[in-house]
Amino acid sequence: MIDRIKIYFSLVALTTSAVFLPGCRGDVIPTDNDMSSYGWNLYEAGEYVDALDWFTTAIKEDSSHTDAYNGVGWTMGHLRQADSSVYYFNEYLSRDSSSFENILDFYAGLSFGYNAIGDDENARLYAETYFFGNQNAEIGDPDWCFCHKTDINQLDVRLILAVSEYRMGLFSDCQTSINQVYNDLNTLDGSQIPNGEVDNSGTPLTDEYPLNYDYTTISGRTYLANHLSILQAQLASSNGENGLKCTENDGQGGGYCE
Repeated sequence: MIDRIKIYFSLVALTTSAVFLPGCRGDVIPTDNDMSSYGWNLYEAGEYVDALDWFTTAIKEDSSHTDAYNGVGWTMGHLRQADSSVYYFNEYLSRDSSSFENILDFYAGLSFGYNAIGDDENARLYAETYFFGNQNAEIGDPDWCFCHKTDINQLDVRLILAVSEYRMGLFSDCQTSINQVYNDLNTLDGSQIPNGEVDNSGTPLTDEYPLNYDYTTISGRTYLANHLSILQAQLASSNGENGLKCTENDGQGGGYCE
């Protein structure tokens, strides 16, 4: 794939030379930025294997290229290679721990990656401490969206946080995180959710919002688990940005990807 594109660049260069500079020859070699840009085009088209090829080649050309590491990390995640995804995100952060542009992409990717490999402690760490700890809505930081696939956004990171807390037995924190997801969704809250639809019990239970279960009981923990399932369905890619308005600055947190 990459060799074919390089040939294409070369042919374009030769054609241009023939028109404007007769007698001069030269190849146009794609830069690491060109490779990453094309990799993202393939990623957005769902062609993850080809995208990975371009991102990894960009890293070989420039081992300090932030966007290429970001691309490899996210693409590996979609290819269900969570271990490798975590490795590449961490590999770049070990080189540069400053607050560079798109650092939230790395923290979100790490929370997803660690969740996928069952490392709940690190999934929680990167979601709560690094991701949300570096996002400050009070000073005008917009809601985070992954700009190459905007149906992935901060709501998903919050859900990963809640799932990790549930698995770790931190039920109070889990309930707080679930309530925060409902708060961020705006269009839904706990009072609109019938738990019975999840476990097919046939007896819907209308909750009061914010949720305030007795999580020391089995039933309370079961209801928390039900809400995690409900939110997972609500935040599925088919529901798009879930109202976050990633490309529109609406004055209420939108516009991260403007």
